[in-house]
Amino acid sequence: MNWKEQQELKRIKASERWLWQPRFYGDDTELVVFPGSYHIGVANLGYQFLLGRLIQLNRSFDRFFIDPHLSSTTSFDTERPILDYARWDVTLPFEENLLELIKLLVKLDVPLNASDRDFPVLNLGGAMSLINPELVSFIANEVFVGEADEEWPEKRSRLEPKVAKNFGVHSVVTSPRSVFKDTMLVEIARGCMWSCKFCFYRQAYGPIRFVSRETVLKTMTMLKEKGFSKVGFIAANVSDVPWLKGILNHAKNLGMKVSVSSLAVETLSEEVMGLLRTLGVQQLTLAVEHGDEKVRKELGKPFSDEDLIRTLKVAESFGYKGVKLYFINGVTSEWKFNADSAIKLLKDIRQSVRMSIKVSGSVFVPKPGTPMEDKPFPPEQLIDMERKALLSNLPGVSFAFEPYWDAQKEFVLSRLRAEDLPMFVSILNDKGERKAIEFFSEKYSS
Repeated sequence: MNWKEQQELKRIKASERWLWQPRFYGDDTELVVFPGSYHIGVANLGYQFLLGRLIQLNRSFDRFFIDPHLSSTTSFDTERPILDYARWDVTLPFEENLLELIKLLVKLDVPLNASDRDFPVLNLGGAMSLINPELVSFIANEVFVGEADEEWPEKRSRLEPKVAKNFGVHSVVTSPRSVFKDTMLVEIARGCMWSCKFCFYRQAYGPIRFVSRETVLKTMTMLKEKGFSKVGFIAANVSDVPWLKGILNHAKNLGMKVSVSSLAVETLSEEVMGLLRTLGVQQLTLAVEHGDEKVRKELGKPFSDEDLIRTLKVAESFGYKGVKLYFINGVTSEWKFNADSAIKLLKDIRQSVRMSIKVSGSVFVPKPGTPMEDKPFPPEQLIDMERKALLSNLPGVSFAFEPYWDAQKEFVLSRLRAEDLPMFVSILNDKGERKAIEFFSEKYSS
């Protein structure tokens, strides 16, 4: 670890606030790995769950993040070589994390095939164990599929997906270096009440289940008593929770600030919008996905343009400063149809409200296990044409587009087969990551 890495590590550690005191040294220490950056990893509830469970059981742990600002070979808390740890507990929420894990093992010259490896023992879980179970099972010594709330770490491996009856994860550590900046996250629901054809979330977690109102209230009170003043509610759509108003009123009574993940137009009430505004929320985040009502309905988003604009007018009346809208580029094959419908809708919104409008555009990835898994992965030329049309016709609207390259990685890692892994690694070593991804993107698209 060089001097710059040491200084950055010290600054991050000094910024952290723990709900309960962790134990970093002991004979039972295991390495808890997030294959991604610190600011994303520390804000991931799956990773927080692992840390929380080990703290509850008074088990010792050390952490590791794959972060360009930190050492790639030593642990976060005790600065020991990561190969000193016989067991790694790894959460894999996204395809990017699986790729980073593969790259790390290759860099350390650790065999990718679990049958060729005595150590470290890799315990892998998270959404990727459902999205690409073949590859994850090939790499892992132990695979935990589905929800681990009631069994891990007493049970280290489970191949059959299972849902937990008792759940409700919350943060145990936060930092201003987190993507959510000093916000303690509280899960209030799991699963989803909608059936969006492009989304894997419902396939992974099933129909919506709610954390009990009493559990959420107790968690909020405990966090406040421990000195935490901001809470972030996490669910597929926070507005789908039937007792949300009660939770928000409790936050108001406690004097806490609140942030929320995505909201659903169909279930977002005026009362909830008003409460959120009084609790510090300044921007609505809504997943629109497509500009055409008929296509939206086919995708699983049944609200009309009128519903959306009405919601935004109400939000503006409460003093919201802006709205962030999620769209998917390339979800239908006719780029002009996609762009034209989105342009019309966004122009209507701009004429109806004076709030700032931010558009986040992702690239459609046909996920295995979804109703749209057999749809083609859109070519880069189509995505470029669609985005250029949006940019040239909507002055005053702010756009943030997901790089096509990131979507390619997601597409490939969701489908990469164990039998293709040696060739993937060979290209990775010889020609680099981009060439490996591009080769298999073309292979799996044909």
